[in-house]
This record gives sequence, C-alpha cells and structure tokens, in this order.
Amino acid sequence: MAFWSRCAAQRSNDADSSGVIFAASPAKPKRRTPVSESKPDTSAAEAYESVIVPTVFRDWAEILVREAQVEEGMRVLDVACGTGVVARCAAQLCGARGRSTGVDIDPAMIEVARAVSHKEGLQIDYHCASASELPFEPASFDAALCQQGLQYFPEKEKALAELHRVMRPGARLVVATWTQMQQCAGHWAMIDALERRNIDAKDMRKPFALSDHGVLRELVEGAGFGHVAVRTVQRVVRFPSAKAFVESIAQGAPSSRLALAKVPAAEWPGFLAKVEAHLEPWSRSGHLEFPMGSNLLSARR
Repeated sequence: MAFWSRCAAQRSNDADSSGVIFAASPAKPKRRTPVSESKPDTSAAEAYESVIVPTVFRDWAEILVREAQVEEGMRVLDVACGTGVVARCAAQLCGARGRSTGVDIDPAMIEVARAVSHKEGLQIDYHCASASELPFEPASFDAALCQQGLQYFPEKEKALAELHRVMRPGARLVVATWTQMQQCAGHWAMIDALERRNIDAKDMRKPFALSDHGVLRELVEGAGFGHVAVRTVQRVVRFPSAKAFVESIAQGAPSSRLALAKVPAAEWPGFLAKVEAHLEPWSRSGHLEFPMGSNLLSARR
C-alpha cells in the first residue's frame, strides 16, 4: 500500500517516446521537488533508465544496431530515443569518425539521455523534437532506428516521411514494435487484471498498436521505403518476482504506468495478487522469467 501511495502521486500526463536479463528490485522513488519551467521533472525518466532499460530495452537495442549493420564511421539516428540506449549502442560501433544522434519529444528523457551518455564517455547529439519535424538536412544519416516508438506517433505517415527525407539513398531503417499482447506475458497479465476490474487499460494496450505485420509493412512502404521485411523476435526477461515486475512498470514505463495509476489504492493488493496468479507458470526458483515478442522491421531508403 505504501508503494502504491507513492506511485499514485506521479505525473499522469507523461508522453511516450518501450536473452535473459536479471533485474534488481526497483528502488524506492525519490521524493519529488518543485519543477521549474526551465528544468523538467526527470524522476520518471530516471526510473525508466534505471529499471526498464536494463531489464527490457538494452537487449533489444543491441538487436536493432546489429540489424542496421552499424559500423565505424556511420551517421546513425535514433528516433524516439527515450534515455538513449539505442543511441549509446550505436555510438559504441560508429566510433569517433561517425556520429550517433538521438531525438525525443520529451525533454526529461533527453536530459537523462545526455547525463547517462556523458557518464559513459560517449559523444552523442541529442535533440528535443517531434519525429514529424526532424531538425536535420536531407540525406544526413546512413541508418535510422526506432525502438518501440512508431506506435505512439500521432502522425505516423508524416514521421516516416521525415525519416525518409533525412536518410541518404540506400540507408537502412530498422523499427521495433511489440507484437501481440499475448506474446508479452507480463503486460498481458496486467491488462487482464485491469479489465477484470473494469479499469480502462487503453494506456497499457497502446504499446501493441502496431503488432500486425501487414499494417506495419504498409506504413513503411507507403513512405517510400523498399526491401521491407518484418519478422518476430522473442526474448526472455527476468525479474525477482511478479511484484517487482509490476512495481517496475508502475515507476518507469511511460504509457503503461498511466494505466496502473487508475487502480484504486484499496484494490492494489488484489490487483497484484491477480497478476501474480496469472504469471505463476513463469515463476522459476524464486524469480519471474517470461517471454516478450517484438516485430523487427528492416527496410532501405
């Protein structure tokens, strides 16, 4: 109950930028301080970076940069970069002769991305901008990557047209979007538990809005990309427990945590028990281990 009281105080108007990995139990959220207009509240972005990125997105980021065949000297763009995990993976491969660039519409995500990249000694250009209005000249990049961002864009066609504009001819585009909810066992358990309580789970369903291969392919081909191929890739994520998993999502997942915030505090223990029961088949010797499936699209400019 104490945990949920803290989580309920978090912002409800955040915008989205989502092998086996072991996750530590999520840290307690820091006490909030007043937010000035010049400095965004980075607490949710910090939780995303410390809790969600290591358990889920780091592994997928490495898959994206391999799929894009990023190498020394390339100019790489990470769109909807969040706290920059894909941009950081790309920077390690393109080296000093190349350039890694990240774009996100959320200033808090960008601030954390800059801090983490600086701490890791990586030179990455970050821009706070909309994917529909990229601040770059035509043919600026040799590859463009988008990890779990396209499904959130309000103007998907315009964003893809912008990517097409800023990529050089022959450049590779790699996009990851979650596949069907049922192939992401943890989220499916939470969605089911929410809807059984007649709680609107649209914010938790949103990450799966581009799960269909055909729809995803049609969007990308419609923007002028060729050689489009889509396949499903599965990975396993690992948490100390179902409770740790749910609390991690409640702290740091940009869209899904908004759905969890709708659970009344008095109903939180029952909600958590329902999720735990749903995920019981994936309990393994004191920890939780379940599959997550993602569409992986590759195309050429």
